[in-house]
Amino acid sequence: MSATNPRDEYEALNHAVDRLVRRIPWADEESVRLMVAEEVAALSEARLRHFIPAMVEARVLRRLRAPGPLPVSA
Repeated sequence: MSATNPRDEYEALNHAVDRLVRRIPWADEESVRLMVAEEVAALSEARLRHFIPAMVEARVLRRLRAPGPLPVSA
């Protein structure tokens, strides 16, 4: 698994989770994975899939930096 050259979208999303957990140490991995899954679902209709991992990572990072409790759907 290479973070700079992932084989597929799934691998790229796993790398994104790892980066997010390292970047925001108070966010637990399970919550980050849930947020990633929510953002992937929100972008499920996108036809151009190449940029999905980067877009998901940016959206989750924005959510993690928002004030208040972790915004994770139940």
